Amino acid sequence: MSEFKFNYDFLKKNATPGSWRRGYEYYQKDMLMEAYPEKNFFKGKTESSQLSIPKEQPITVGSTVKIKGQSSVGEVLGINGKNAIVMFGMIKTNVKLDKLERSTPIQPTQKTMVKSTFVSSETQDRVYEKKLNFKQDIDVRGMRGDEAIQAVTYFIDDAILLGIDRVRILHGTGTGILRTLIRSYLGSVPGVAHYQDEHVQFGGAGITVVDLK
Repeated sequence: MSEFKFNYDFLKKNATPGSWRRGYEYYQKDMLMEAYPEKNFFKGKTESSQLSIPKEQPITVGSTVKIKGQSSVGEVLGINGKNAIVMFGMIKTNVKLDKLERSTPIQPTQKTMVKSTFVSSETQDRVYEKKLNFKQDIDVRGMRGDEAIQAVTYFIDDAILLGIDRVRILHGTGTGILRTLIRSYLGSVPGVAHYQDEHVQFGGAGITVVDLK
């Protein structure tokens, strides 16, 4: 302790303010390590300083991705400039890279994989037919608010996955509740570029025309 006091006083009188503080810290550290050699009081600080923030990996061929704001997961088959070819289930579509984000690959059990293979073989023709004959209009008139939102959600998801540019939602005028709810939902979907009333000659405020990105 007397040795420490001597050096402490010496530093305080002769060192600059910055070097004096550093010297004082070093002496504190030495005293702690000498008194408790079995403990390393500074190990945590050293280890934490070595931690680095992981960088976001770029999307490449084979990456598991999803469209931002959507839940469907797909695999990147190819990249062409700023666009990517993505397979969502049985549907292959072109999506802009900046609209995609990496996702965790789905790891189904063996039983689920067998069942999915069977279902896919049974429904492959139906999915292909759906892509060819996708109707760009949906009629939700007469539905409750929650029913209409659920139907529109599935409808918009399918349209985005199939690469449809424009769709129409028939909700009627009425009290305007359905129109308000649907437009509030559309405003939260990243894949929606713009929406507006149909031309007055084709339905006006009773129909919302939706342009997709």
